[in-house]
Amino acid sequence: MAYTVAPELSPNTKVYRYMELAKFLSLIHQHYLFFARASSYEDLLEGMPTDLDSFMGSGVAQMLDHVVNGLWPASIEDRGQPALDTKAAADCARAQFDERVVPTVLGQVRAEDYPTHSAIFEAVSDWVDVSCWHTDDGGAESMAMWKIYGAGAAAVCVQSTLGAVMEAMRIPDQMIVHAGIVTYLDYQNDYVGNEDPKQVFFQKSRPYAFEKEVRLIMYPSAETDPRQPRLEPGSKVAVDAKHLIQSVLISPVASAWFQELIEVVLREAGFAVPVKSSRIPYRRG
Repeated sequence: MAYTVAPELSPNTKVYRYMELAKFLSLIHQHYLFFARASSYEDLLEGMPTDLDSFMGSGVAQMLDHVVNGLWPASIEDRGQPALDTKAAADCARAQFDERVVPTVLGQVRAEDYPTHSAIFEAVSDWVDVSCWHTDDGGAESMAMWKIYGAGAAAVCVQSTLGAVMEAMRIPDQMIVHAGIVTYLDYQNDYVGNEDPKQVFFQKSRPYAFEKEVRLIMYPSAETDPRQPRLEPGSKVAVDAKHLIQSVLISPVASAWFQELIEVVLREAGFAVPVKSSRIPYRRG
């Protein structure tokens, strides 16, 4: 099974998936997790570097350094170096700029094949699929998560551990899955670094910090040209749902009969997992 896990996570990390009834029924009857394409998320910065990371990774910073420290006459004279053939040096710097490559999860890509540095990451995002999970060390429910991802009275929260989720998946041979914690950033001012090409898929804008997200990303194990068109909205990964689901929590908005329905549905599907009521007090009109 081709997967890796960030060192700050453990198999015992508790994870939660808030979902509407239709998605829950799909999980327990069709036995798959859907990984949505990273480029399909509403956050336009999903899978993108910060402004400073883009500046450093685009090659512009290196070009400026070359101009100021290598071609600027005053700089050369201050160091007591002989005059350079500035045209030859500039041509060399330009060639290096044009020939630079950018590391991505799909392999090294040539920057000159894309109109902008950002366009590289936009293209790569079409080939990276994501499964999002909520986590909270205190085990507290999130009313925000209920309202956004478990909208309406017919909703549940699947409770599991990261180890159980990873073990339950049947990852296709040609794919790699990596689990990590999402960091929430100020994209205009924060600098992360470009050492790990996976990192851009584990960062989001600060307005999404309430999600407290652990996510799984999946991408091809072989080098892939991200310029190739991809029509699929994501990937279905087969899972052993009985191993994955450890308990089910019922929405605080749901009526008592809904919990009874979920218990019946699980029992008839052969699941032996506890079904619990939400601990969030909710006043019904």
